[in-house]
Amino acid sequence: MKSILLVPLLAILISTNLLGKPKTWPVFAFQNGVHFKTTSERVKVLKELGYDGIGSAKLTQSDLPLLERLKHYEDAGLQLFSFYVGGRLGKNGHSYAKEISEAIAQLKGRDTILELYIQGSKTSHTDEHAVAFVQEIADQAKDSGLRVVLYPHAGFYVDTIGDAVRVARKCKRDNVGVMFNLCHYLKVEPKTDLKAALTEAKPLLWQVSTSGAEIGGNNWGQLIQTLDRGTFDQNNLFQILRDLGFSGNVGFQCYAIRGDSRENLKRSIEAWNKIQTD
Repeated sequence: MKSILLVPLLAILISTNLLGKPKTWPVFAFQNGVHFKTTSERVKVLKELGYDGIGSAKLTQSDLPLLERLKHYEDAGLQLFSFYVGGRLGKNGHSYAKEISEAIAQLKGRDTILELYIQGSKTSHTDEHAVAFVQEIADQAKDSGLRVVLYPHAGFYVDTIGDAVRVARKCKRDNVGVMFNLCHYLKVEPKTDLKAALTEAKPLLWQVSTSGAEIGGNNWGQLIQTLDRGTFDQNNLFQILRDLGFSGNVGFQCYAIRGDSRENLKRSIEAWNKIQTD
């Protein structure tokens, strides 16, 4: 009788993480590291290596129209998690490519995130300007059932996770959250308390990107490497996220990593699998 009861009990413990099993998240590669000529090749390699899909994709850099591209991933059981889009704050408001609005309409009803960057000078613009831009995109996205995450990027108006959280809150839109990007965090605010920054972002944190990185690095070659390289403690980052109950997607930033694309993707997913079991 005891052995019969142990089976369902064990299942409950595992499903609720009470045995201390590490939480896993959907994982994708940034398009900037999936260097193959066709969508079919990208899908094939990502599927073979064990990725859940691709993300931070460009709207126009593809051999196929948007909906056909999505179908290739879906047919393979993969997901196109997110698109990297944005705009610029200017003297007379803001501007952005018309392709963003067109894509939002095409993506209606899909579980796709818009990673929104905001270019502009902190000395020439204010949160009011940024909020107006985000709200415009968010309202279009709302009509299509899409979520928006503010993407902190070094040198942009929103360049820290704190900036993203502050602007997102001011937007007062329930489909606007934030994304944490390790390489930009280490580039812009390396001395900020990581746990405190993520804790503050927690209610709005819907997506995270990481990469192998050198502590104290100041260029992209040092801050964006395959996940098995670098001195930054990935285990610590994801333990913090587990403790915070993060339940979003995780992407591997791959910008300008040299070498064979397939080998780089293989090294990163193998390192990821090890992080999940350590």
